[in-house]
Amino acid sequence: MKILFVQKVKALVGSEKYFLELIPALEARGIATEFVCIYSQIDKEKTIPFIEAYQKLGLKLHIQEIKSEKSILKAVRFIKNIHSKGNFDLIHSHLIHADFWCALLKKIYRIKTPVVSTKHGYDEDYISKHGFNAQHLKANRYFKICKFSEKQILKSYAVSNGLRQLFIDAGICKSENISTIHHGFDLGEVNIKPSEAYRKSPQQLVVLGRIIPFKGHIHLIEALAKVKDEYPAVNLNIVGHGDKDLILHLKKRITELQLNQNVSFEGYQSNIYDYLGNADIMVVPSISEGFGLIFLEALNAKTPIIGFDVPATNEIIEDGVNGLLVALKNEAELAEKIITLLQSDELKSTFSENGFNKLKKYYSLNRMVDQTIQFYETAL
Repeated sequence: MKILFVQKVKALVGSEKYFLELIPALEARGIATEFVCIYSQIDKEKTIPFIEAYQKLGLKLHIQEIKSEKSILKAVRFIKNIHSKGNFDLIHSHLIHADFWCALLKKIYRIKTPVVSTKHGYDEDYISKHGFNAQHLKANRYFKICKFSEKQILKSYAVSNGLRQLFIDAGICKSENISTIHHGFDLGEVNIKPSEAYRKSPQQLVVLGRIIPFKGHIHLIEALAKVKDEYPAVNLNIVGHGDKDLILHLKKRITELQLNQNVSFEGYQSNIYDYLGNADIMVVPSISEGFGLIFLEALNAKTPIIGFDVPATNEIIEDGVNGLLVALKNEAELAEKIITLLQSDELKSTFSENGFNKLKKYYSLNRMVDQTIQFYETAL
């Protein structure tokens, strides 16, 4: 079996880290792969770490820079040229740009190779407002591209049940044509040394990921003001890059709440285990998560997790067993749960061990690879 992977790459984040685990494991099982990495000029600097990491794997990588998202035909022609030389059994597209390009490839050039797709998320503007609730969906440009693309896609799988249900409820995918394959990684043991560079307070919180609206940083900041009433020295490390305007808005609100001494913007960091291992709690205030590799990394670091009761957070975290769930956007409850966990070493220990055990039992690379190969075989 030979698979051509296609994605518009923006940085070395969730789906890109997924490729670095999945594709070498597929190769080890005898499945040949090639990867088409297309990126916009504006994202070049952030894309380089992924390209370098992939090249170190020694696997076949095809790179194409485009001026912008409007350079559609250039992207499609590039994929066509790679496809014509490869004798591929399947084309595996990831995210909306690749889905659209591959659909045009089928439509314009009439290629017979089946296209399959992985759904890692949906329109960020929409889920920032509505999460994975399809009731408010309108036939906007994003939706129309999804519908058009899916007509040329043989089968899809989502990375969480919540995301799968969104695509079904939206009428984009038929239920029989989309399944779920949760992420799985062999993250390996981590050796974390206590460090004041990362633990700035006896009560240390961390939030990881891009700073964009649906990640919900503002709700954590509002909750932090209430946590400060109980723990005046509490500190929050915000790790990740993102929207400059949003960051300015967050900083303004931090100043208004007199939290400047309690919050640190750390920017993008590759050594996330230093932040996780030196934190009492990782807070995930996302409105929704396609999956969220950060969950597995926190489980691996044995860092307790608190998040909103939304997909896919509530598929990974079982409330009161391996973490705590909070009603969506309920900042008072979020503060209360943070305080409860900070006060109890016993709870933190229980969540840490239960979370680590779930990671090892279910979220394994072998399980993900087995299910992915089965998905390919079914498609063929």
